[in-house]
Amino acid sequence: IAAAYYGRLPAYSYWDGCSTGGRQGLISAQRFPGDFDGIVAGAPVLAFVDALTQSLWNGLALAETPISPEKLRLVGEAVYARCDAKDGLKDGVIEDPRRCDFDPERHLPQCPPGLDQPSCLTPAQSAAIKKIYAGVTSAGRPLLFGYPVGAEVATRSEIGDGVPRSGWSGWLIARPGEKSRHYEFGESFVRHFALPKAGPDYDVRSFNFDTDPPRLDELRQLLDASDPDLSAFRSRGGKLLMYFGWADMALPPLMGIDYYEKAAAKNGADTPDFLRLFMVPGMFHCRGGLGTDRFDAMTALIDWVERGEPPAVLMAARVHEGRLARTRPLCPYPQVARYLGSGSTDEAASFACRSDP
Repeated sequence: IAAAYYGRLPAYSYWDGCSTGGRQGLISAQRFPGDFDGIVAGAPVLAFVDALTQSLWNGLALAETPISPEKLRLVGEAVYARCDAKDGLKDGVIEDPRRCDFDPERHLPQCPPGLDQPSCLTPAQSAAIKKIYAGVTSAGRPLLFGYPVGAEVATRSEIGDGVPRSGWSGWLIARPGEKSRHYEFGESFVRHFALPKAGPDYDVRSFNFDTDPPRLDELRQLLDASDPDLSAFRSRGGKLLMYFGWADMALPPLMGIDYYEKAAAKNGADTPDFLRLFMVPGMFHCRGGLGTDRFDAMTALIDWVERGEPPAVLMAARVHEGRLARTRPLCPYPQVARYLGSGSTDEAASFACRSDP
């Protein structure tokens, strides 16, 4: 998922990675600024320790109160019915989930007391879903961002096998006979790595989300890629392009926005001269989803480093059943793609990057 690429003469070095590879790229920019001239960091696991802590939080919540694919379909349909058009265009993609005020308790039928029916959510199921949206808390305070709405509905498979899957599938909703990836990642982290007295027999349900996270500061210093000070990387001419799918259920997308805003505050008004973030509406973890997910970040980075041409837009595509189904521009944050009022909503030419008021 990550590789170095050496460009045209004069030689430049590049890093391109998603998820853990994106985190490694950011660590290089923050701690070893001389390693690479250009870095693509896709969906980076910035807050590595807290993300894995939250994985356990999510896994336990849905292990205690399972949500079936049928119930999740109800949630997804309700989410899009309420929020698809909030960006001014009903097109099957939620442009910015932060605009969505969906609440499963208020916007979905609630099952009668003591009954669990296919057409409604029990109070426990609504509470579990809200727990995922809200994110992990520790001693009454948020430890990490929750997960935005928009990934609940099933769409084409990200692995190309033709089986529609929700963004929650595998990550949060376990396949039959298996644990979810969130549960497995969180379980492995606290049982074998995070806590000095844990081990193979450690009961992960005993992890105390109020008192145990403060004990992990040393691990955060070692493993997180959250330092916003990129002055050394910038001073030698480095360029950093980040992207995050708005429907990523492996990692909370707001983590990427938070880092960008902290980096902009630390590095000043000219931060876009060397660092740009592209949010991808509807994209799952690194690929797949309801929106466009195919774009060439590496060529954009090469042109930025070698020609001094910063990426004003990334042209992205959605391919369905082997055919080009949609193109859209991806805009550098905080700009978003806005429909110009005419032309096909499946063609990038009908959109332009705009700053929201």
